[in-house]
Amino acid sequence: MELANRKTAKQYYADPSFENLLTTVFNKYQGLNGVKGNARIIVKTVAEAERLQDYFGNRTRRLIRPGSEVEVHLKIFAEELERGYKLTIPDLYDVLYGKQLLTRHEQKELKLTAWMDLFTKVRQDFKREFNISEEEIQTFNQKTFNWFSRLQAGDAKGYGVLRSTFNKGENAYSDLLDCLSALWHLIIKKQEMFAERGVSTEKITLPAFAAHVTQDSHAFDKKRSLGRLLGHALYDIDMRRVLANKTLESDRTVVPEYLLERQVYRNFGVKDDDLSSISHVFVPNLIKGTSPRTLNLREIEEMEHLPRYSALYIVENPSAISHLADETIHFLNKNGLSLEQLPESFPALICTIGQARTASKLFIDKCLASNPDCVIYYSGDLDWHGLQMMHRIEGQFTAQFHAWRMDVSIYRKYISTRSVALSNEDLKNLGQSSNVLEQEMVKVGAKKVYQELFGKELREDFIEVIHEAVRVEADY
Repeated sequence: MELANRKTAKQYYADPSFENLLTTVFNKYQGLNGVKGNARIIVKTVAEAERLQDYFGNRTRRLIRPGSEVEVHLKIFAEELERGYKLTIPDLYDVLYGKQLLTRHEQKELKLTAWMDLFTKVRQDFKREFNISEEEIQTFNQKTFNWFSRLQAGDAKGYGVLRSTFNKGENAYSDLLDCLSALWHLIIKKQEMFAERGVSTEKITLPAFAAHVTQDSHAFDKKRSLGRLLGHALYDIDMRRVLANKTLESDRTVVPEYLLERQVYRNFGVKDDDLSSISHVFVPNLIKGTSPRTLNLREIEEMEHLPRYSALYIVENPSAISHLADETIHFLNKNGLSLEQLPESFPALICTIGQARTASKLFIDKCLASNPDCVIYYSGDLDWHGLQMMHRIEGQFTAQFHAWRMDVSIYRKYISTRSVALSNEDLKNLGQSSNVLEQEMVKVGAKKVYQELFGKELREDFIEVIHEAVRVEADY
Protein backbone atom coordinates (compact mmCIF):
# COMPACT_ATOMS: atom_id res chain seq x y z
CA MET A 1 0.00 0.00 0.00
CA GLU A 2 2.88 2.37 0.83
CA LEU A 3 4.48 1.78 -2.59
CA ALA A 4 1.15 2.42 -4.29
CA ASN A 5 0.79 5.65 -2.32
CA ARG A 6 4.25 6.80 -3.42
CA LYS A 7 3.51 6.03 -7.07
CA THR A 8 0.21 7.87 -6.89
CA ALA A 9 1.81 10.83 -5.14
CA LYS A 10 4.51 11.05 -7.81
CA GLN A 11 1.91 11.00 -10.59
CA TYR A 12 -0.07 13.74 -8.86
CA TYR A 13 2.68 16.10 -7.71
CA ALA A 14 4.87 15.69 -10.79
CA ASP A 15 2.45 18.01 -12.59
CA PRO A 16 4.53 21.03 -13.75
CA SER A 17 1.84 23.32 -12.37
CA PHE A 18 2.91 22.30 -8.87
CA GLU A 19 6.62 23.13 -9.43
CA ASN A 20 6.44 26.71 -8.11
CA LEU A 21 4.55 25.66 -4.98
CA LEU A 22 6.72 22.63 -4.21
CA THR A 23 10.00 24.48 -4.74
CA THR A 24 8.90 27.10 -2.23
CA VAL A 25 7.65 24.50 0.26
CA PHE A 26 10.88 22.50 0.09
CA ASN A 27 13.07 25.62 0.43
CA LYS A 28 11.08 26.82 3.42
CA TYR A 29 11.33 23.38 5.03
CA GLN A 30 15.11 23.44 4.60
CA GLY A 31 15.57 27.02 5.73
CA LEU A 32 13.41 26.80 8.86
CA ASN A 33 14.67 23.33 9.81
CA GLY A 34 11.33 21.55 9.59
CA VAL A 35 7.58 22.02 9.23
CA LYS A 36 7.46 25.70 10.22
CA GLY A 37 6.28 28.98 8.78
CA ASN A 38 4.50 29.83 5.58
CA ALA A 39 5.43 29.43 1.95
CA ARG A 40 4.41 32.35 -0.26
CA ILE A 41 4.31 32.16 -4.04
CA ILE A 42 3.28 34.40 -6.91
CA VAL A 43 1.19 32.48 -9.45
CA LYS A 44 2.82 32.66 -12.87
CA THR A 45 0.50 31.06 -15.44
CA VAL A 46 -3.16 30.32 -16.11
CA ALA A 47 -2.47 26.56 -15.91
CA GLU A 48 -0.83 26.99 -12.51
CA ALA A 49 -3.72 29.15 -11.29
CA GLU A 50 -6.30 26.57 -12.34
CA ARG A 51 -4.30 23.73 -10.79
CA LEU A 52 -3.90 25.51 -7.46
CA GLN A 53 -7.57 26.55 -7.45
CA ASP A 54 -8.49 22.91 -7.75
CA TYR A 55 -5.91 21.88 -5.16
CA PHE A 56 -6.98 24.36 -2.49
CA GLY A 57 -10.72 24.11 -3.25
CA ASN A 58 -12.83 25.89 -0.69
CA ARG A 59 -9.77 26.51 1.50
CA THR A 60 -9.12 29.69 -0.45
CA ARG A 61 -11.56 32.56 -0.19
CA ARG A 62 -10.76 34.20 -3.50
CA LEU A 63 -10.22 33.26 -7.09
CA ILE A 64 -6.61 32.43 -7.96
CA ARG A 65 -5.32 34.19 -11.07
CA PRO A 66 -1.86 34.76 -12.65
CA GLY A 67 -0.14 37.34 -10.45
CA SER A 68 -2.02 36.30 -7.30
CA GLU A 69 -0.06 35.76 -4.10
CA VAL A 70 -0.82 32.43 -2.44
CA GLU A 71 0.24 31.63 1.10
CA VAL A 72 0.64 28.02 2.21
CA HIS A 73 1.14 27.02 5.85
CA LEU A 74 3.69 24.20 5.88
CA LYS A 75 1.90 22.53 8.78
CA ILE A 76 -1.36 22.36 6.81
CA PHE A 77 0.48 21.18 3.67
CA ALA A 78 2.15 18.42 5.69
CA GLU A 79 -1.15 17.35 7.23
CA GLU A 80 -2.84 17.13 3.81
CA LEU A 81 0.09 15.16 2.42
CA GLU A 82 -0.09 12.73 5.34
CA ARG A 83 -3.86 12.40 5.02
CA GLY A 84 -3.86 11.87 1.28
CA TYR A 85 -0.71 9.77 0.69
CA LYS A 86 0.73 8.85 4.11
CA LEU A 87 3.89 10.79 3.23
CA THR A 88 5.95 13.51 4.92
CA ILE A 89 7.44 16.50 3.09
CA PRO A 90 10.89 14.80 2.94
CA ASP A 91 9.14 11.63 1.66
CA LEU A 92 7.57 13.61 -1.18
CA TYR A 93 10.93 15.16 -2.07
CA ASP A 94 12.45 11.68 -2.22
CA VAL A 95 9.53 10.43 -4.37
CA LEU A 96 9.97 13.28 -6.86
CA TYR A 97 13.74 13.67 -6.99
CA GLY A 98 15.18 10.44 -5.60
CA LYS A 99 17.28 12.07 -2.88
CA GLN A 100 17.03 13.26 0.69
CA LEU A 101 15.59 16.62 1.68
CA LEU A 102 17.75 17.84 4.53
CA THR A 103 17.25 20.88 6.68
CA ARG A 104 20.09 23.36 7.00
CA HIS A 105 20.79 22.00 10.46
CA GLU A 106 20.85 18.42 9.20
CA GLN A 107 23.15 19.41 6.33
CA LYS A 108 25.50 21.09 8.79
CA GLU A 109 25.55 18.05 11.04
CA LEU A 110 26.15 15.70 8.13
CA LYS A 111 28.97 17.89 6.79
CA LEU A 112 30.58 17.98 10.20
CA THR A 113 30.41 14.20 10.42
CA ALA A 114 31.68 13.81 6.86
CA TRP A 115 34.54 16.26 7.59
CA MET A 116 35.60 14.25 10.61
CA ASP A 117 35.26 11.00 8.65
CA LEU A 118 37.43 12.44 5.86
CA PHE A 119 40.34 13.04 8.24
CA THR A 120 39.87 9.67 9.96
CA LYS A 121 39.99 7.81 6.64
CA VAL A 122 42.95 9.81 5.29
CA ARG A 123 44.87 9.27 8.53
CA GLN A 124 44.27 5.50 8.39
CA ASP A 125 45.07 5.17 4.68
CA PHE A 126 48.18 7.35 5.00
CA LYS A 127 49.61 5.15 7.78
CA ARG A 128 48.76 1.99 5.87
CA GLU A 129 50.18 3.20 2.53
CA PHE A 130 53.59 4.00 4.01
CA ASN A 131 53.52 1.38 6.77
CA ILE A 132 54.15 4.10 9.33
CA SER A 133 54.70 3.27 12.99
CA GLU A 134 53.31 5.34 15.84
CA GLU A 135 56.80 6.58 16.60
CA GLU A 136 57.25 7.78 13.01
CA ILE A 137 53.84 9.48 13.09
CA GLN A 138 54.85 11.36 16.22
CA THR A 139 58.06 12.52 14.53
CA PHE A 140 56.15 13.55 11.43
CA ASN A 141 53.56 15.47 13.46
CA GLN A 142 56.32 17.20 15.40
CA LYS A 143 58.18 18.27 12.26
CA THR A 144 54.98 19.52 10.59
CA PHE A 145 53.83 21.24 13.79
CA ASN A 146 50.69 19.07 13.78
CA TRP A 147 49.54 20.61 10.51
CA PHE A 148 47.10 17.76 9.80
CA SER A 149 45.29 18.07 13.16
CA ARG A 150 45.27 21.85 13.00
CA LEU A 151 43.87 21.68 9.49
CA GLN A 152 41.02 19.49 10.70
CA ALA A 153 40.21 22.07 13.38
CA GLY A 154 40.40 24.94 10.90
CA ASP A 155 43.55 26.37 12.46
CA ALA A 156 46.10 25.82 9.69
CA LYS A 157 46.92 27.33 6.32
CA GLY A 158 45.14 25.38 3.61
CA TYR A 159 41.86 25.01 5.49
CA GLY A 160 40.00 27.30 3.09
CA VAL A 161 41.29 25.45 0.02
CA LEU A 162 40.39 22.00 1.35
CA ARG A 163 37.06 23.14 2.76
CA SER A 164 36.08 24.66 -0.59
CA THR A 165 36.96 21.41 -2.37
CA PHE A 166 35.01 19.46 0.25
CA ASN A 167 31.94 21.72 0.05
CA LYS A 168 31.87 21.51 -3.74
CA GLY A 169 31.73 17.73 -3.51
CA GLU A 170 35.07 17.41 -5.29
CA ASN A 171 37.76 14.92 -4.33
CA ALA A 172 38.96 16.31 -1.02
CA TYR A 173 40.06 12.84 0.03
CA SER A 174 42.69 12.41 -2.71
CA ASP A 175 43.90 16.01 -2.31
CA LEU A 176 44.47 15.60 1.41
CA LEU A 177 46.07 12.16 1.11
CA ASP A 178 48.39 13.31 -1.70
CA CYS A 179 49.33 16.44 0.24
CA LEU A 180 50.22 14.36 3.30
CA SER A 181 52.22 12.03 1.09
CA ALA A 182 54.11 15.00 -0.37
CA LEU A 183 54.96 16.28 3.11
CA TRP A 184 56.07 12.79 4.15
CA HIS A 185 58.46 12.56 1.19
CA LEU A 186 59.87 16.05 1.77
CA ILE A 187 60.22 15.97 5.52
CA ILE A 188 60.85 12.32 6.38
CA LYS A 189 61.92 10.53 3.20
CA LYS A 190 63.67 13.25 1.22
CA GLN A 191 67.01 11.47 0.77
CA GLU A 192 65.34 8.25 -0.35
CA MET A 193 63.26 10.22 -2.87
CA PHE A 194 66.31 12.06 -4.19
CA ALA A 195 68.21 8.78 -4.60
CA GLU A 196 65.30 7.18 -6.44
CA ARG A 197 64.91 10.18 -8.76
CA GLY A 198 68.64 10.56 -9.39
CA VAL A 199 68.89 13.96 -7.69
CA SER A 200 72.32 14.87 -6.33
CA THR A 201 71.92 18.65 -5.96
CA GLU A 202 69.59 18.58 -2.92
CA LYS A 203 66.93 20.20 -5.08
CA ILE A 204 64.10 18.52 -6.96
CA THR A 205 61.95 20.35 -9.49
CA LEU A 206 58.28 20.73 -8.64
CA PRO A 207 57.07 18.67 -11.65
CA ALA A 208 59.51 15.83 -10.82
CA PHE A 209 58.37 15.94 -7.20
CA ALA A 210 54.72 15.82 -8.25
CA ALA A 211 55.38 12.89 -10.59
CA HIS A 212 57.17 11.01 -7.80
CA VAL A 213 54.26 11.43 -5.38
CA THR A 214 51.25 11.20 -7.72
CA GLN A 215 52.56 10.01 -11.13
CA ASP A 216 51.24 13.32 -12.53
CA SER A 217 53.88 16.00 -13.12
CA HIS A 218 51.23 18.76 -13.05
CA ALA A 219 49.53 17.63 -9.83
CA PHE A 220 51.14 20.40 -7.76
CA ASP A 221 50.42 23.20 -10.24
CA LYS A 222 48.84 26.20 -8.53
CA LYS A 223 45.80 26.07 -10.79
CA ARG A 224 44.86 22.79 -9.09
CA SER A 225 43.40 22.55 -5.62
CA LEU A 226 46.07 20.02 -4.56
CA GLY A 227 48.85 22.39 -5.63
CA ARG A 228 47.31 25.23 -3.64
CA LEU A 229 46.80 22.99 -0.61
CA LEU A 230 50.44 21.88 -0.66
CA GLY A 231 51.65 25.47 -1.09
CA HIS A 232 49.67 26.57 1.97
CA ALA A 233 50.92 23.60 3.99
CA LEU A 234 54.57 24.37 3.23
CA TYR A 235 54.07 28.05 4.01
CA ASP A 236 52.40 27.16 7.33
CA ILE A 237 55.16 24.78 8.38
CA ASP A 238 57.95 27.09 7.24
CA MET A 239 56.44 30.01 9.12
CA ARG A 240 56.23 27.96 12.31
CA ARG A 241 59.83 26.83 11.89
CA VAL A 242 60.90 30.45 12.03
CA LEU A 243 58.65 31.26 15.00
CA ALA A 244 59.89 28.18 16.86
CA ASN A 245 63.52 29.28 16.46
CA LYS A 246 63.76 33.05 16.55
CA THR A 247 67.54 32.89 16.20
CA LEU A 248 67.22 30.99 12.93
CA GLU A 249 68.58 33.06 10.06
CA SER A 250 65.81 32.35 7.60
CA ASP A 251 65.70 33.51 4.00
CA ARG A 252 62.11 34.49 4.75
CA THR A 253 63.34 37.58 6.58
CA VAL A 254 65.37 38.93 3.67
CA VAL A 255 63.55 38.06 0.44
CA PRO A 256 61.03 40.51 -1.05
CA GLU A 257 57.34 39.60 -0.95
CA TYR A 258 57.17 38.61 -4.62
CA LEU A 259 59.91 35.99 -4.06
CA LEU A 260 58.50 34.62 -0.80
CA GLU A 261 56.40 31.83 -2.31
CA ARG A 262 59.34 30.58 -4.38
CA GLN A 263 61.61 30.79 -1.34
CA VAL A 264 59.26 28.65 0.77
CA TYR A 265 59.53 25.82 -1.76
CA ARG A 266 63.30 26.28 -1.92
CA ASN A 267 63.50 26.01 1.88
CA PHE A 268 62.11 22.49 1.52
CA GLY A 269 64.45 21.52 -1.33
CA VAL A 270 61.85 21.98 -4.09
CA LYS A 271 63.20 23.90 -7.08
CA ASP A 272 60.79 26.44 -8.55
CA ASP A 273 60.52 27.23 -12.26
CA ASP A 274 63.11 29.99 -12.61
CA LEU A 275 63.39 29.70 -16.40
CA SER A 276 59.83 30.57 -17.47
CA SER A 277 59.90 33.85 -15.53
CA ILE A 278 61.58 36.23 -17.98
CA SER A 279 62.20 39.87 -18.74
CA HIS A 280 63.38 41.61 -21.92
CA VAL A 281 66.20 44.10 -21.33
CA PHE A 282 68.32 46.45 -23.43
CA VAL A 283 71.37 47.27 -21.31
CA PRO A 284 74.45 47.97 -23.47
CA ASN A 285 76.90 48.11 -20.56
CA LEU A 286 75.75 44.80 -19.13
CA ILE A 287 75.02 42.62 -22.15
CA LYS A 288 76.79 42.78 -25.50
CA GLY A 289 74.87 43.04 -28.74
CA THR A 290 72.45 45.40 -30.44
CA SER A 291 69.31 43.43 -29.68
CA PRO A 292 67.17 43.40 -26.54
CA ARG A 293 68.07 40.31 -24.55
CA THR A 294 65.74 37.94 -22.75
CA LEU A 295 66.90 37.19 -19.22
CA ASN A 296 65.33 34.50 -17.07
CA LEU A 297 64.99 34.61 -13.31
CA ARG A 298 67.94 32.27 -12.75
CA GLU A 299 70.27 34.51 -14.74
CA ILE A 300 69.13 37.62 -12.89
CA GLU A 301 69.53 35.94 -9.49
CA GLU A 302 73.11 35.04 -10.41
CA MET A 303 73.98 38.68 -11.21
CA GLU A 304 75.79 40.03 -8.16
CA HIS A 305 76.23 43.70 -9.02
CA LEU A 306 74.52 45.74 -11.72
CA PRO A 307 75.79 49.08 -13.11
CA ARG A 308 74.58 52.27 -11.43
CA TYR A 309 71.91 53.10 -13.99
CA SER A 310 70.65 56.67 -13.69
CA ALA A 311 67.16 55.58 -14.74
CA LEU A 312 65.05 52.63 -15.79
CA TYR A 313 62.68 53.03 -18.71
CA ILE A 314 60.10 50.26 -18.39
CA VAL A 315 57.59 49.38 -21.12
CA GLU A 316 54.76 46.89 -21.13
CA ASN A 317 54.98 45.53 -24.69
CA PRO A 318 57.84 43.77 -26.55
CA SER A 319 57.15 45.85 -29.67
CA ALA A 320 57.92 49.00 -27.68
CA ILE A 321 61.36 47.88 -26.46
CA SER A 322 62.17 46.58 -29.92
CA HIS A 323 61.27 49.97 -31.44
CA LEU A 324 63.31 51.91 -28.89
CA ALA A 325 66.34 49.64 -29.21
CA ASP A 326 66.28 49.92 -33.02
CA GLU A 327 65.96 53.71 -32.85
CA THR A 328 68.84 53.89 -30.40
CA ILE A 329 71.15 51.91 -32.69
CA HIS A 330 70.04 53.93 -35.72
CA PHE A 331 70.68 57.24 -33.96
CA LEU A 332 74.14 56.16 -32.80
CA ASN A 333 75.09 54.83 -36.25
CA LYS A 334 73.90 58.02 -37.94
CA ASN A 335 76.05 60.11 -35.62
CA GLY A 336 79.14 57.94 -35.87
CA LEU A 337 78.75 56.63 -32.33
CA SER A 338 78.67 53.16 -30.81
CA LEU A 339 76.98 51.52 -27.83
CA GLU A 340 80.37 51.30 -26.14
CA GLN A 341 80.53 55.11 -26.02
CA LEU A 342 77.43 55.31 -23.84
CA PRO A 343 78.34 55.89 -20.19
CA GLU A 344 77.89 53.06 -17.70
CA SER A 345 75.14 55.05 -16.01
CA PHE A 346 73.12 55.14 -19.25
CA PRO A 347 69.48 54.18 -18.51
CA ALA A 348 68.35 50.59 -18.91
CA LEU A 349 65.37 49.65 -21.06
CA ILE A 350 63.16 46.92 -19.62
CA CYS A 351 60.08 45.19 -21.00
CA THR A 352 57.80 43.44 -18.50
CA ILE A 353 55.92 41.56 -21.26
CA GLY A 354 52.56 42.48 -19.78
CA GLN A 355 52.16 42.02 -16.06
CA ALA A 356 55.56 42.29 -14.41
CA ARG A 357 56.91 38.85 -13.61
CA THR A 358 59.30 37.92 -10.84
CA ALA A 359 62.26 38.28 -13.22
CA SER A 360 61.40 41.90 -14.04
CA LYS A 361 60.76 42.80 -10.40
CA LEU A 362 64.06 41.30 -9.28
CA PHE A 363 66.00 43.06 -12.05
CA ILE A 364 64.49 46.39 -10.98
CA ASP A 365 65.28 45.67 -7.33
CA LYS A 366 68.89 44.87 -8.17
CA CYS A 367 69.20 48.07 -10.19
CA LEU A 368 67.92 50.06 -7.22
CA ALA A 369 70.32 48.22 -4.92
CA SER A 370 73.20 49.45 -7.11
CA ASN A 371 71.80 52.98 -7.28
CA PRO A 372 69.04 53.94 -4.81
CA ASP A 373 68.63 57.25 -6.66
CA CYS A 374 67.75 55.49 -9.92
CA VAL A 375 64.51 56.91 -11.39
CA ILE A 376 61.78 54.66 -12.83
CA TYR A 377 59.73 55.66 -15.86
CA TYR A 378 56.88 53.31 -16.79
CA SER A 379 54.76 53.21 -19.94
CA GLY A 380 52.05 50.83 -21.07
CA ASP A 381 48.66 50.57 -22.78
CA LEU A 382 45.99 53.08 -21.83
CA ASP A 383 43.29 50.60 -20.89
CA TRP A 384 42.10 49.09 -17.62
CA HIS A 385 44.68 46.30 -17.51
CA GLY A 386 47.53 48.58 -18.61
CA LEU A 387 46.72 51.08 -15.87
CA GLN A 388 46.50 48.29 -13.30
CA MET A 389 49.99 47.15 -14.27
CA MET A 390 51.26 50.72 -13.96
CA HIS A 391 49.73 51.12 -10.49
CA ARG A 392 51.29 47.86 -9.31
CA ILE A 393 54.76 49.03 -10.37
CA GLU A 394 54.05 52.42 -8.83
CA GLY A 395 52.95 50.76 -5.58
CA GLN A 396 56.13 48.72 -5.38
CA PHE A 397 58.55 51.53 -6.28
CA THR A 398 56.65 54.64 -5.20
CA ALA A 399 59.61 56.89 -4.34
CA GLN A 400 61.30 56.49 -7.74
CA PHE A 401 58.22 56.17 -9.96
CA HIS A 402 57.08 58.40 -12.82
CA ALA A 403 54.39 57.62 -15.39
CA TRP A 404 55.91 57.86 -18.86
CA ARG A 405 53.56 59.37 -21.41
CA MET A 406 50.58 57.75 -19.68
CA ASP A 407 48.65 60.97 -19.34
CA VAL A 408 45.55 62.86 -20.45
CA SER A 409 47.26 64.68 -23.33
CA ILE A 410 48.42 61.42 -24.97
CA TYR A 411 44.99 59.86 -24.47
CA ARG A 412 43.22 62.84 -26.06
CA LYS A 413 45.72 62.92 -28.93
CA TYR A 414 45.32 59.30 -29.98
CA ILE A 415 41.72 58.45 -29.16
CA SER A 416 39.64 58.05 -32.31
CA THR A 417 36.37 56.61 -33.56
CA ARG A 418 38.29 53.52 -34.67
CA SER A 419 39.79 52.87 -31.22
CA VAL A 420 38.82 49.63 -29.51
CA ALA A 421 35.99 50.16 -27.04
CA LEU A 422 36.46 49.49 -23.34
CA SER A 423 34.20 46.80 -21.93
CA ASN A 424 31.38 47.72 -19.55
CA GLU A 425 33.29 46.03 -16.75
CA ASP A 426 36.43 48.05 -17.53
CA LEU A 427 34.41 51.27 -17.61
CA LYS A 428 32.90 50.42 -14.25
CA ASN A 429 36.33 49.79 -12.76
CA LEU A 430 37.80 52.97 -14.24
CA GLY A 431 34.83 54.98 -13.01
CA GLN A 432 35.56 53.97 -9.43
CA SER A 433 39.04 55.52 -9.58
CA SER A 434 39.81 59.07 -8.44
CA ASN A 435 42.83 59.23 -10.76
CA VAL A 436 42.59 62.07 -13.30
CA LEU A 437 43.56 59.89 -16.27
CA GLU A 438 41.04 57.17 -15.45
CA GLN A 439 38.27 59.74 -15.05
CA GLU A 440 39.21 61.35 -18.36
CA MET A 441 39.14 57.99 -20.15
CA VAL A 442 35.60 57.34 -18.96
CA LYS A 443 34.40 60.88 -19.74
CA VAL A 444 36.08 61.46 -23.08
CA GLY A 445 36.54 58.26 -24.93
CA ALA A 446 35.53 54.99 -23.33
CA LYS A 447 38.13 53.58 -25.73
CA LYS A 448 41.58 51.98 -25.49
CA VAL A 449 44.82 53.61 -26.64
CA TYR A 450 47.60 51.10 -27.15
CA GLN A 451 51.23 51.90 -26.37
CA GLU A 452 52.31 51.37 -29.98
CA LEU A 453 50.30 54.46 -31.00
CA PHE A 454 52.49 56.84 -29.01
CA GLY A 455 55.78 55.15 -29.88
CA LYS A 456 56.88 58.42 -31.54
CA GLU A 457 56.72 60.27 -28.23
CA LEU A 458 58.53 57.47 -26.42
CA ARG A 459 61.27 57.58 -29.05
CA GLU A 460 61.64 61.36 -28.76
CA ASP A 461 62.05 61.09 -25.01
CA PHE A 462 64.62 58.31 -25.20
CA ILE A 463 66.65 59.88 -27.99
CA GLU A 464 66.81 63.05 -25.89
CA VAL A 465 68.25 60.91 -23.07
CA ILE A 466 70.94 59.65 -25.49
CA HIS A 467 71.69 63.24 -26.59
CA GLU A 468 72.24 64.26 -23.01
CA ALA A 469 74.26 61.16 -22.13
CA VAL A 470 76.62 61.52 -25.10
CA ARG A 471 77.02 65.27 -24.55
CA VAL A 472 77.86 64.83 -20.88
CA GLU A 473 80.32 62.07 -21.72
CA ALA A 474 81.94 64.24 -24.39
CA ASP A 475 82.20 67.24 -22.10
CA TYR A 476 83.75 65.06 -19.43
